[in-house]
Amino acid sequence: MRKILFFLAFSCFLLNGQEFSDYRIRYDNFEENDVRAFQFLKPYIKKAKKEKNFTELTQAYKDATSFSPNSKLQYADSMVEAANKSNNRDLIGASYLTKGTIYYFNYKKFKLALDEYLKAWNYLEGTKDEYLYYKNLYHIAVVKSYLGHCDESLELFEKCRKYYSNKKISTDLPNLSYNNKKGYLNSLHQNIACLIELSRLKEAALLVTEGLRETSGDIDFYIERSYFYKLQGIIAFKNKNYDKAISNFNNALVGVEKKDDFTNASAIYFYKGKSLLYKNEMVEAVEYFKKVDSIFKKHEFILPEVRENFEILINYYKKAGNNKMELYYTSQLLKVYHVLSTDFKYLSDKIHKGYDTRDLLEAKRRLEMSSANGYRIAAILFFSLLVVFLILYSRWKKGKRIHAKYNDLLAKMEADTAQKFGDNIDDHNLKSSKLNEKKANDLLSKLSALEEENFFLEKNMTLNKLAIKLKTNTTYLSEIINDRKGCHFNAYLNELRIKYITHKLYENKSWRRYSIKALSEECGFKDTRIFSKAFHENNGLSPLEFIRKRNQELNETI
Repeated sequence: MRKILFFLAFSCFLLNGQEFSDYRIRYDNFEENDVRAFQFLKPYIKKAKKEKNFTELTQAYKDATSFSPNSKLQYADSMVEAANKSNNRDLIGASYLTKGTIYYFNYKKFKLALDEYLKAWNYLEGTKDEYLYYKNLYHIAVVKSYLGHCDESLELFEKCRKYYSNKKISTDLPNLSYNNKKGYLNSLHQNIACLIELSRLKEAALLVTEGLRETSGDIDFYIERSYFYKLQGIIAFKNKNYDKAISNFNNALVGVEKKDDFTNASAIYFYKGKSLLYKNEMVEAVEYFKKVDSIFKKHEFILPEVRENFEILINYYKKAGNNKMELYYTSQLLKVYHVLSTDFKYLSDKIHKGYDTRDLLEAKRRLEMSSANGYRIAAILFFSLLVVFLILYSRWKKGKRIHAKYNDLLAKMEADTAQKFGDNIDDHNLKSSKLNEKKANDLLSKLSALEEENFFLEKNMTLNKLAIKLKTNTTYLSEIINDRKGCHFNAYLNELRIKYITHKLYENKSWRRYSIKALSEECGFKDTRIFSKAFHENNGLSPLEFIRKRNQELNETI
């Protein structure tokens, strides 16, 4: 019992009677978003508040932003408030910079991140703290890189890499050494990304090797190592070594998915999908393209290089004849354009090379003024989406109609094979006729024989020509056709021709390659327009609709 009381008393002393650094030591080895750190952070914050030590309070809240999964911005606001009470310009600037970093890296809110970077620059423009200066420079370079200004970004990242490279082993303080190495690795990562964008792949490959060597066996930098695997995969992809690319992407995803880094995960899924696509593994590739869409749907953020993801999916489902999915991804692509126009066009050319505070503030003012244009763009995009939806919906309805008519026609054709054409007239028609039954049946028998010989294919066939072939007169023949076939001579002739050409198109692939004009002539029509009209009246489909449906049925192309 005495041992337990001693342990509780000692624990109480550890949590309440120790120095600020003692608290930090206890959570220094925890990973980001590990809430266990708060058992030490809460007494740390309480002690700093009690002593009105705003420098330590700022540090405590900053650490809280790292270990809190869901309240990063709330702790960031508390951090900024504490820093302002310290009256330390470097500390205030650093707190705004941290908050901007949270907006950028955790939420991908560029406008809000830019606000914080501008506030930070007001305090850090003349700082003597080189670490803070280069940290700020790094974030400005990240924004420029994100906007596509790779040449300018590359120059800045190289400066940051050189600075952090000299500092990463020049201190005995673990935290400072860690921060400098992290700054070096992040600068190296962005440096390589710019080189890849500028198609300087050999230089990029050498730096990737350096990055993998620097992170080898160091668990503190597992996510940076994942980024280097991602970059190595992109280099392999651009060099058309798709197997190597996929292997690197798999290595990268282990760390990226663990950290829930949706931005890099999206890029990796996209490039892995394209690698599989080029290996003709389309089904698996589509699954990765869908993962990109899931990230976009959840976070409404996308990199410009990943936009093609939705174009690939639209074309895939268009070829598959899946109008529903084609419409969905068309809608998603329109949303992508809206996000890119908001996050990129309005920020483009806002960050100037000199980083003069007035220029940045003016850029911010113009950015805010341009928000009104965003509503107009949104309206245009909405109506564009509506038009696309109506077009695709119309195509979908038409497709359903064609499918139903096609199935009806096949059933009709199947029935025709079991029943001779014209034998479907009821007996009551004959009873009401004044024709001699024996004579009529004899003439119909001769007419059926001519049908078997395809007499109707003869051009310029007339009732008179047919009467001569049957050795009868036109009046009697016309009455027979009207009475037994249920239609006048021209309709009877057209129906025979359409039945003939329909069977040819259904059974013979080569016939489906003919032009409409050629098909018209083959079955005895002089006019293409009349042929198409007769085909539609008899079959419920146009010739092209029938051909396309038959080809889809057989997975053939026109």
